[in-house]
Amino acid sequence: MSFTAKDLNPLVRGDDWTIKLVVSSDGAITNVTNYTYTLTLKSNVDDPDPGDLQVSVVPTGPDALLGVVYLNAPKALTTVLEARTYNYDIQQVDDSGNVQTLLIGKVKVVKDITRTVI
Repeated sequence: MSFTAKDLNPLVRGDDWTIKLVVSSDGAITNVTNYTYTLTLKSNVDDPDPGDLQVSVVPTGPDALLGVVYLNAPKALTTVLEARTYNYDIQQVDDSGNVQTLLIGKVKVVKDITRTVI
């Protein structure tokens, strides 16, 4: 499986982010149960991990059987980001330990207007 170059739609600093993936191979849905998925954002691709933001998930249950993965970045992590364009990738580690980058590109983080929770 090769990676897909894809810029994400802009995300708002200080929001809870959810990125949904549907994983398939040659058109067939992949059971991703117990695989690990990691989203990493970096200002500079050469910065060491975890970069500016890094979250991981290990899918289980009915969604995982259908290849559905939800990567969640809580507002506690997104609030500290500067508004700018970041480099990102999403990596998969399967149950055999094989590592694959699924998506790679850029994502713009825009300033939030409301800075207090009402």
